[in-house]
Parts: sequence; structure tokens; C-alpha cells
Amino acid sequence: MGEIILVVIGILIALQINNANEGRKERDREVNYLRNLKADLVSELNNSENFAADRFEKAAACTLLLHADAPNTIEGVQEYTDRYEKVFVWTAFVPNNNTFKELLSSGNLSLLKNDTIKNSLLELDKMYATIASGEDHMRREYEAYLYDPHVNNTTSLSFFDLSKPTYGLPDRLTSQDIPEAVHAKLITDAQWQHQDETFKNGLRLAMMNNGFLAGIHKDLVHYIRNMIAVIEVEIAR
Repeated sequence: MGEIILVVIGILIALQINNANEGRKERDREVNYLRNLKADLVSELNNSENFAADRFEKAAACTLLLHADAPNTIEGVQEYTDRYEKVFVWTAFVPNNNTFKELLSSGNLSLLKNDTIKNSLLELDKMYATIASGEDHMRREYEAYLYDPHVNNTTSLSFFDLSKPTYGLPDRLTSQDIPEAVHAKLITDAQWQHQDETFKNGLRLAMMNNGFLAGIHKDLVHYIRNMIAVIEVEIAR
């Protein structure tokens, strides 16, 4: 009996050691994921701050275009063009959530023991989906009310040097670089855009959509900062 008891005790001790080793390995994997999540979120913080600023600037440009006087000089056309091209530049938000996607695809989300972190990641994914849906909606309105009317009725890219192909964007022109022979045409084009109701409605919609998305990105910045703080505490635990 004594020998049997010793064998049983030995087995139990071995199981405890094995469980402790497995627990340490699992904790190491969890901490590694947490560090990668933090790195993604730090990168995402900068990304969302930039998008919040860019979306707000686009909304502000729309407001200026809607309330400014119609341009009647080539210098006025340049200022008007700079503003609407600021609105026209399309930027799509791509979240930096590689670690979260890996956790989902590998089935390792359960490695994260902190329910607050897990729930926050799932909520963050919903916010990303809201942004994607908003951008998809806005893209359709851009095409119908801004891009198509502009291309069909005005001279596009009039303040770029299109005399030769380049790697990247062509050089930007100023009003002094524009031949006087085309001044009247460009002024007429800008005045048409300023007065066209379809184009103006496009600016109104762009102002609202960009402002809406700017607000989400601003909220996202605060949300991510809080997540980073929680993750740092969990890593140090």
C-alpha cells in the first residue's frame, strides 16, 4: 500500500508540474498576443487621428465651397479648385487589426482571459464595420453627385501639369502657370459647379458624411486609448 500511495503521489506531482508548465506556456502565448494587440492599437491610434482630421477638413472645405462667392478670376478658380479637390480625394480607411483577425481565424480568442479586452475587441470590430458601411454609402453619393457631374461638364485636372507622365502625381500648377487663353473656360467651369444644384447637393452630402465619419474616428481614438491602458495592465499582471 505504501508503494502504491507513493506512486499515486508521484503521478499527482507530475500532473501538477505538467499543468503548471502548460499554464506558463499558455500565459506566454496570451502575453505575446496582448503585446501584438497593443502594437496594432498604437498604430491604429495614429491612423484614426489622421482620418478624424482629414474627414473634418473635407467637411470644412465643403462648407466653404457652399458659402463662398462664385469665382470670377483665375486666382479665384485656383482657390475654388484647391478646395473641391481636397473634397474629391478619396481615402478609404483600412484598420490595422491583423492580430485580432489571427485570434479569430485560429480559434485562439479564448486565450485572452480578460473578458473586458475580448469584449472591447469585438466592439471595436463593430465600429470598423460602421466606418466601412459609411464609406460605402458616401462613395456612391460621391460618384453620383460629385465625380460624374464634374467629369461630364467641366475640365478635370486643370491645375496639374499633364504634359508628360510621371511616377506619382503630376506637378501642381498655379494660376500663373495657366495660359490666358483658357482662363475664361476655367472660370465658366467653376461658376457652373458653384451654381449647379446636383453638384451643390453632392457637397452638402459630402459635408454631412465626412463630418459623421470624423466623429466616429474621434470616438475611436478615445476608445483605443482606453483599450491600450487595459491591455498594459493585463500584460503587467
